Amino acid sequence: MKILRTVLCAAMICFLLFTPAKLVQGAQKSYVDPRFERDPDRYTGSIVLYHIVRHRPYAGSLTQWLKRRAEAYEKKHKGTYIEIEGMDEKTFAERLEGGRRPDAYSFFSGSLYADRLQSVPDLSIPLRDGLFQDDRCVPYCFSGYCKLLKHPDGTGEKRYYADEILAARLSAGENTASEEKADVLFLDLRRAGDLIRYKDGFALSTIEPIDSFTDAVCWIGVDRETDAAKTAVILDFTAFLLTQESQQTLDALGLFSVRSDVRQTPPDPILKPIYKAYQKIETVDPFLWQQNYDALCDDAARSRKGDAEAHTMFTNRLRECCR
Repeated sequence: MKILRTVLCAAMICFLLFTPAKLVQGAQKSYVDPRFERDPDRYTGSIVLYHIVRHRPYAGSLTQWLKRRAEAYEKKHKGTYIEIEGMDEKTFAERLEGGRRPDAYSFFSGSLYADRLQSVPDLSIPLRDGLFQDDRCVPYCFSGYCKLLKHPDGTGEKRYYADEILAARLSAGENTASEEKADVLFLDLRRAGDLIRYKDGFALSTIEPIDSFTDAVCWIGVDRETDAAKTAVILDFTAFLLTQESQQTLDALGLFSVRSDVRQTPPDPILKPIYKAYQKIETVDPFLWQQNYDALCDDAARSRKGDAEAHTMFTNRLRECCR
């Protein structure tokens, strides 16, 4: 037994003396699976994003779409949470008056002042012709307008708006008092879809494009007081929304992708002419639109009453807002 103990002791001493350095280094490493390790430089916690609803998609909810995309993002980034809060413009204004500011904003052109946002880097996304990334915000989807023909066979009373451009530009066609009588309506895509889906007398209507103009572009921007760590996550989430995979899911809502390399299929065949018309778009600077929107509405209202000077002012003001 003494001889056996002596041999074992000698073997252990030799093993310790001649063990390769790599084995010693390996013993000093953590045994935590790297897939479950967190990046120490990455923000963990909650980020609040306000989605301000000025326009709605042809079908469904953009707020719910954002929430589903946030959940998908969170699965890939453990410990980071994107809280999406949808609200109309009135509620948004009340929150700001009460001192409640989010970390980031999702908003349509005209809903936000530029000075609420910080500058953002160019994300180098292949954007659809006519779209652009602003210094303070990034577009991620858009909707538009259409001409609804209540009697596509040509029957019915022909009641056109005096100025089609005004009707299209500022949703002047959304006049419930004239919807029942009018044979032709100029509407945003959501209102047209709701009439066809739910309103008696509109089930056989057809939709045609007006032109390629839309102000219903939705943007993401970062609040000017958001810190660098949160900003990095918001920009990463924005890039996630702009991936081809995320952009393709806009199909279900009848919303348009901002990417030029995403081929979309409308959720309803009736939208095919609209999708074709919006391959290239004309749109507005989101912040110039905000500054001029009230004046544009006033010009449009007076123009529809026959004020020629107001019509000229509207046209010139609109041209100044377009990019």
